[in-house]
Amino acid sequence: MEPAAIVFPIRFATGNIAVQTTTSALSEQGVLVRCLEPPSAGTAVSIKLYLPGAREAMHLDGRVREHANPGDEPGFWADFVGVADAQRAQIGEVIARRRRSADAKPIGAVALNPQDEGRRAFPRYNVQFAVRFATVQDFVLEYAANISAGGVFVHTENPPPLKTVVQVEMELPGGGSAVPARALVVHRVTKQEAHQRGTVPGIGVQFMDADDEFRRRIDAAITHILETERAA
Repeated sequence: MEPAAIVFPIRFATGNIAVQTTTSALSEQGVLVRCLEPPSAGTAVSIKLYLPGAREAMHLDGRVREHANPGDEPGFWADFVGVADAQRAQIGEVIARRRRSADAKPIGAVALNPQDEGRRAFPRYNVQFAVRFATVQDFVLEYAANISAGGVFVHTENPPPLKTVVQVEMELPGGGSAVPARALVVHRVTKQEAHQRGTVPGIGVQFMDADDEFRRRIDAAITHILETERAA
């Protein structure tokens, strides 16, 4: 089965290093992981897949097959090792659902190009909160329009180019200290495009190379948003 373009959170660990990041594609044999500093080819990794629709993360062993090609989105392919039949069937069903919904209206947070929006796997939640982001310059204060488990859309009049790596600090709903992360620009709306579409300029970014505390804070923020909506 060919890999399906799909975005969802993933955790991988090797040695004493654990990274919370996101995916680009999934097959029954392996996963394409977004990562700025990928492990060497052949490295054994412990993997948690936070599959859409699953109540619990799927724990798998894997091995780094190869790095993404130069010029592609940064990351690496990891092949699954010793996958149980039930796990492989669950992965296959996620891929099948993604393909069935490829022509439907997307429901996720970010996508590299408009034609690729079908890869979104998790719902986005419309909420405004402060975000500071920077590339190679000082941090600029902007505001987020929505968030999902895998990324956030940030209003900005001067969106950086696609595939730009940015540093973000988010004042997440629910309070607490600002949450830092690295992210990749995977969707871009210029002022001219926003005027033509009747929307707002900005960037969709996909979270990368964070830690377990970051994942806990994102999940807690989404829970807070849902609880606030139910109480309204």
